[in-house]
Order: sequence, then C-alpha cells, then structure tokens
Amino acid sequence: MRKFERLAETIKKQIEKGDFSLSDLPSERILAEKLTANRLTIRKALALLEQQNLINRAKNGRYKITPQNDGSSENTRIALIVPPDFSSGNIRIWYEELLTCAEKNNVLFRPFLCIHWNDASISDILSSYDGVFVIPSKKEIPPDKIEQFRAKNGLVFLNTNMSNHNILSINLYPAIFARQLLDQLNQMGHRSIACLHLQSDISDVLNNRISQWEYWSSLNENDAPIIKADINPFNEGDRFLDAQIKKGVFKNTTAVFCTTVHAAIAMVRACKNNGINPEKDISICTVDDEGVGMHSTPSITCFKQPDIQKILRPVFNWIKAGGTLDHWKGPLLIEPSSLEVYIGETTHPPLQKPKMKS
Repeated sequence: MRKFERLAETIKKQIEKGDFSLSDLPSERILAEKLTANRLTIRKALALLEQQNLINRAKNGRYKITPQNDGSSENTRIALIVPPDFSSGNIRIWYEELLTCAEKNNVLFRPFLCIHWNDASISDILSSYDGVFVIPSKKEIPPDKIEQFRAKNGLVFLNTNMSNHNILSINLYPAIFARQLLDQLNQMGHRSIACLHLQSDISDVLNNRISQWEYWSSLNENDAPIIKADINPFNEGDRFLDAQIKKGVFKNTTAVFCTTVHAAIAMVRACKNNGINPEKDISICTVDDEGVGMHSTPSITCFKQPDIQKILRPVFNWIKAGGTLDHWKGPLLIEPSSLEVYIGETTHPPLQKPKMKS
C-alpha cells in the first residue's frame, strides 16, 4: 500500500471506532500533525475516503463524516459513561460485557471517562449516541442533569436504581438477597454477625445492603455491631480494622457481612495481621465479588455473577428500535429473580469461643 492508502485506512479505522464521534473530522493540517505526514499526502488519503463515501466535503471546504441513515444495526452507536474509579472491578466487568454484546449486535461501542456530572462532554455524548449506559459516580447527580438524562432515549443506569426518575436501570445484586447470605451463616450456627462498610460514599445500593442487615438483625436478635468508616478500603482499610480488632470491637463476633468486596479483603488482611485465621476463626462474606473475591486467597463467599448477556440482549434490541420508554416491554428496574451463592474459604461453622479477642 502507498502511504496515502495506509493513512486512509488509519483514518477509516478511527472513524469506525468513533474517535471523532464528539467532534468534526480534524482539518488537513491537524491530521497531518497527528499522523506525521505532509498535507498533500493527507489530502490524497481524504480524497480516497471521499470516493468510498465515508466522508464528504462541506460547503466551507472541510471534510465531514458521512452520516449513515439506512437504519441498520451497523449504524447504532452506544456509549458507556464511567467515573474515574480506576480500582472498580465492576467498571471492568460492565465494559467487557457491553463490548461483547455490542460486537454480537454489530454496533459501535465506545467508553467515555467523565470527571464530574457537569462535564461538558456528557451533553455531547447524549446527543451523539443512540444509547448511553451510565455508571454513576460517588457524587450526587444535580437535578438539572437528571432532567437531561430523563429526556434521552436509550439511556440506562447501571449498578443503581433510577427508576423513580423514569430512567431504565440495571442492578445485578438486589439487596434483598443479602438476607439469603445471612440466613446461610445463621444455619451454620452463626448468631453474632457484624456488618462492615468501608467506603467514601453511601450509594443507594450499598445503603440498601446495610438496611437488609439491620432488618435481618432485628428479626434474629443479632446484637453484633455495624462498623462504618468513610475511608478508602485499599489504602486505609486494614489499618483501620487492625485498630478495631485491638479495641475488641469484634470480640464476640463470629461472622462479618461486608457491603463490598474491598471491605471483605481489608477484613481478611486485618485478621491475618492479628493472628486470626479467616478460614477457621471468623467467617467473612460479601454480596458482589467484582471479579476478584472468588479468586482471592482465601476465596470470599459471595453471590455468583448473573448472566449479564441475557440481561443486555433485550436492552440492546430496545436501543436499536429507538430506545423510547413507550416501547420498553419490562420493568424500569431490571434485577435478577435469583442469585446463586458461592461458598468460599472464608465461610465455615463458628468456633465454640470466638477468637476475636481485645
């Protein structure tokens, strides 16, 4: 291939991957700088793409990407808006599942990192894509932004419940199933089950997990404590829990229900730091393992991930059909009807005398 043909192929792939979805095609000068070529070669590459009807020249002389309006699925564009939470296994899982579903449906899929809810790019994404999936950040969504989301066809929130705002939402781990975990521990003989929450925010999903533990505790006369800390579980969790163990906070506790896998991992580390064996001395469990809990050492009891592709199939079909709520044939809050428990190495019957001493 000649150089201008190679450059044309590069620009074509960028167009197909949505690199210019939020902006016009750059000028010849900028393309030449970005692709390390002279403007004459870039001009030849653009002329070739024009012959292929991928771009067209506007009245001002600038090239624009040719809009595709034949209604085929190949022209459906789906975006994922994610917060800058680089430690989240859930973001990775959703990205991989959405990408897989997009490839099966032959649609364009592109993720976008948005730093805050007033990020100017959010409006551009909403106007440029047929469907938009949103993983909420830790910050509260401003009312005007909620209204903007409500007006968008094909919008879906993940890991949260926005159905009260008339927005389609997917929550993979309904909080009510937390009681299934607690009942399983109770059947093993655990009568003192603490709740541990280490997070710098309380989302509605995590709040509901705490509420389920509180309700279960009232039903079963569970007097174990709830331990909350507004900290980063990765950097500060084990040190915080070291101090709690030394204070005797867990001295009568035989099991710990953790709201997140990060809290569970911090609890495992703190136990090991204090000579407590999480495979024998105390049971630890969580709801969502975020792709790491079942594979950690020791493995952490949690729910197995539901079939996300099965959940996404009707959502993608809805987006391709226009994404209006009038055409959605299901509940606004999509949740699995059942979850399977994975019993990890951190769950076992309690010792006769808890080893969590002060």
